[in-house]
Amino acid sequence: MKHLSCEHEIGVIRALHSGEWTSELRLHVEECQDCGQSLRLAEALRQTAAHAQVRCSPPDPHWILQRARRMARAIALRRIALLMAAMRTLAALYVIAVAAWLMRGYAALQYREVAASMHGANSEIGLLGALAAAVCVAAGLFPILRGGSEPG
Repeated sequence: MKHLSCEHEIGVIRALHSGEWTSELRLHVEECQDCGQSLRLAEALRQTAAHAQVRCSPPDPHWILQRARRMARAIALRRIALLMAAMRTLAALYVIAVAAWLMRGYAALQYREVAASMHGANSEIGLLGALAAAVCVAAGLFPILRGGSEPG
């Protein structure tokens, strides 16, 4: 910290801020080099601060809030669109897998035999298909449920 070289330097700075100049203080500033330099520096800093204050005008808080809400909605819409696309992809893959499973295993059988096998002895195959459907639905819902617990 700089030591004051003149005892009137603080009084000069106070007079600049308050606007209350005495005649002897004005005379002292004209004669004392340190007080004159301090006065010029304080005036320059004051002008710079006033200029910076004029240039810095923050936007309306209501506008900031509305923009934040619009951005949050846009992010949510993008997230939902991505999840819906993933669900459509999973559904298409599931349909393809089920169609391939049915075509491979039951292409030679007629409809009655397929229905009978679903209700009768081959109930394991039906349970396997239901389990595959449950896994696909859970995989599609997992990002939605996980995303709902995240902040903001």
